[in-house]
Amino acid sequence: MALVYPFHAYRYDPGVVGDLDRVVAQPYDKTTPEMQDRYYQDSPYNVVRITLNLEKRSDPETTYPDAGATFRRWIEEGVLVEDSQPAFYPYYQEYAIDGHTRLQRGFIALLDLGQSQSAIIPHEHTLAAPKQDRLNLMRSLEGNEDLIYMLYADEARTVDRVMDAAVSGRRPEIEVTDEYGAVHRLWAITDPRVLDTIRTAMSARDLFIADGHHRFETSVNFMKECAAKGWRPEGMESFDKRMVTCFNSASGVTILATHRLLRDLDGFDPRSLLQRLEEHFTVEPAASATELWEGMRGGQNDHIFGFYAGSMAGFHLLRMKPSAMDTGALRRHPEAFRDLDVSILHSLVLEQHLGIDERKLAAQSHIDYERCRDEAVRKIDAGGHQAAFFLNPTSAAAMQRIASLGERMPQKSTDFYPKLLTGLLFMKMKIGK
Repeated sequence: MALVYPFHAYRYDPGVVGDLDRVVAQPYDKTTPEMQDRYYQDSPYNVVRITLNLEKRSDPETTYPDAGATFRRWIEEGVLVEDSQPAFYPYYQEYAIDGHTRLQRGFIALLDLGQSQSAIIPHEHTLAAPKQDRLNLMRSLEGNEDLIYMLYADEARTVDRVMDAAVSGRRPEIEVTDEYGAVHRLWAITDPRVLDTIRTAMSARDLFIADGHHRFETSVNFMKECAAKGWRPEGMESFDKRMVTCFNSASGVTILATHRLLRDLDGFDPRSLLQRLEEHFTVEPAASATELWEGMRGGQNDHIFGFYAGSMAGFHLLRMKPSAMDTGALRRHPEAFRDLDVSILHSLVLEQHLGIDERKLAAQSHIDYERCRDEAVRKIDAGGHQAAFFLNPTSAAAMQRIASLGERMPQKSTDFYPKLLTGLLFMKMKIGK
């Protein structure tokens, strides 16, 4: 079972830092160098100075000494202030997608890493380099500055209803608008009866890692490392816990597609590739990007992909033939895995026709990832990449089915939106050494 606990979070003091919009940031792995520079300019207290300090740019293998010193200094100087009572923190996100306004309800808590691992279900493979990077940061901070995105399934929406009642009529204690226009609101629930209701409801649930696989595995590794040193937790907030946000998938979540861009493939010929792909796909030319997007619309169940290779081959729709489902590398996996667009692309196209196997994916030698379709087209036209494959989004239900089977999806199979902002809350570990 998943054990989640209320905790004493640290928060920015608005009287010290001013506008909270200027001190939060997108997750470290969504922060471009341009965004990093902007965050540095926004405020001397922006969380990027902890989560992705500039020392990373000058030394990719940094152990983050400056980030750790900054975190401790902010606590000592009252930039970050610890809440006096333990709380669960309802976290509501209001945002627009496809012309519609949506609301996602979650809550921030501490997850017991030692007692909950059997209830934590991953769905993506991880890479060694990002885990080492985040481990270096965690060693320096001895705390959490960001959030792991967890999903659970509860059709009765017990926790949602409890949270709605608890925050009804209350102004949020934190409200910020991010650079994409999403509004993030937080409250603190400290009523012991409400806290117990939420804890009890969650204890019967499995948690699926939606976003943050590297950070979760890093937290488990850090816990084991601390225990091996003989260190002891000296409070609820310690190395055996991890700050997470839990969202109910039954209430609806938004997942965006992540498109694949090819680079550095010797002798790559897009026209020859399209001819070879006709073995498994019906290949249809599209006159423009707009026509391609329209052709892909609603194609999750039909396994329709987009392809663009600039002036060399233009835009094409790839519609998988039913006979291809039991072909090649796909046969190694259960039907639920074979039914995923991202699995089809990786197995039938990247691996079988381009030789980009799991080893090369892990080495990040030929594939880059891009959320924005138009930006992917621009990158092809700019000449930095050879071609792009466009996908429809993976559904939350499909992700949970795969994870429940013990299967791991390819990296960047899901892109949950909006991202959980970094710097809304902090956890400082209390450790006996």
